[in-house]
Order: sequence, then structure tokens, then C-alpha cells
Amino acid sequence: MTWLKLTLACPAASVENITELLQKFGAASISLSAASAEPLLVGAGAAPAQLWEETRISALLDADTDLDILLACVRNCLAAGSIRSGPHIENVVDRDWVGAAQDVHRPLVFAGRLCICPAWHEPPPGVAHVVRLDPGLAFGTGKHETTAMCLEWLARHDLAGKRVIDYGCGSGVLALTAARLGAREVLAVDIDPQALQAARDNTAHNHLQDLISVSPPEEMTAPAAEVLLANILLQPLLALAPMFAHMVVRGGNLVLSGLLAPQAEECLAAYQTWFNMEAPVYRNEWAFLHGVRG
Repeated sequence: MTWLKLTLACPAASVENITELLQKFGAASISLSAASAEPLLVGAGAAPAQLWEETRISALLDADTDLDILLACVRNCLAAGSIRSGPHIENVVDRDWVGAAQDVHRPLVFAGRLCICPAWHEPPPGVAHVVRLDPGLAFGTGKHETTAMCLEWLARHDLAGKRVIDYGCGSGVLALTAARLGAREVLAVDIDPQALQAARDNTAHNHLQDLISVSPPEEMTAPAAEVLLANILLQPLLALAPMFAHMVVRGGNLVLSGLLAPQAEECLAAYQTWFNMEAPVYRNEWAFLHGVRG
């Protein structure tokens, strides 16, 4: 079967009207993605943005959809000039979308001893520590450079018997990894209820409930940790620096990521008051920081 795929970019304020229109025309699926560069994540206590300022809409439609009428209705929904790009129409041949998506998410191995593995694959032989994790609504599968650099650090360090905090846990992948690598106690923290639920579900799926506690920041009760991980954004990292200093024991490790390369020096400067910071590590456009509490 062949589908018609319609793609256009428009202001966030127009998205609801356009998606309702596409539903009326029988769209089999509608997806939204960024057409502008600003992130949706924000600092603690702030309300997250719901859509990108410029949002790309993609919809799959039956091949016999009357495009002349549909496109006229789309333009009717929008003020003159508010379509930023498109509409673009292309033919899409039906395929095994589930299988294709599963093939994209394959086992990831770090330092030869840690594997982040989705349910539909088996981990490669000889990898000692396996975390089962399927892609979901919360950030963190291990593929993104920021997460991968944190996982690589964890896989190369001895966590046996240590207390670990994963601040901004998302899916919980770093917390799960720390527990699997021998941490005696792990606290996973996030401001997003959806992330907290994902972290709880993934903790249960990996049978690590006895080692991992999941909570929002206001409910944190754990004492200072030997390792604190924070894979979030620059502004929250800057604001949280004094608090993180109190959350890490002297001689403990601080691991920071989620930073664009040009942001590394500013973040480094903010933490040098309390931590002996190493030079940034860069991967593509992203940066990773590590420091030891003085």
C-alpha cells in the first residue's frame, strides 16, 4: 500500500488547528518535530514549553485523499505567510514500521563491559553487565552523545558500594547502569512526572527496585553521594552548582553532560569553586565534564 506524506512547518499557535484538520481528512498518523532550534527542556520549577516556536507537522494520508481540497483547507487555517515551509507531498510505500524502528535501536556496548539492550535484541556474548531499556517517552536510550559519554565514564569506573545520584534522570538509564555496575544505593531525580514514571517502570523491568529510589527534587532525602550525574542543560546546571556541591562528599565524583561544546567553559567556571574540574571532553558538538569534590 502507498501513502501520501504531507509535511509543513508552521508557528506553534497553528499546530492544533492543522492537526484537527488532518484528523478530519483521515490521517493515519500525525507527528510533530522541531523546525526551530530552541530546546523544550527548562530549569527546575519552570513550566516546560509545549511546542517548538516553529513546529514541523508530518501526516500520513490515504493515497486517494483529495489534495487540492486539503491544501486549500490548510491555507485557510493559517494566516497569510505563516507557513514557514511546505506543504511538501511525497509517496511513501508501506513497510514493517515496527521492525524498521526496532532495527534502528540495537544493543550499545560501553568499555566492553556494559550493554544497553532493547527487549527485541540479545546482548552480545561476553558483556558482563546488561541494562534492558526500550525507547520511550523519556529521554535516555544511550544513543545520544551526551548520554553515551556518561555511560562510557560509568563503565570505566568502580562503583562498587558507592551511593549515586542521577539528577535529571529521564528514562533512568544512568541510574540503572550505576546500580547494575555495583552501586549500593542510587537516587534517580527528575522534575518531569513522565520521566519519573518511565524511570520507575525501567527500574522494575530490570529488577533493581531494592537499589534505586525515584523521586522529584522536593522529596529527596538521601545523604551526600560519592557520584553525582547530571545530564541536563546549561542553565539548570549553572543554577544547581551550589546545591550539587552539598550533594557530593569530599573526594566524590561529579559528572556533567547535556552541554553544547561552546557552553563547556562557562559551566566549568561555575563548578571550579567546589570541584577540581578536568578539561572538557568533546564528542561532535557536545561536551562532557568531570570533577572531584575538593
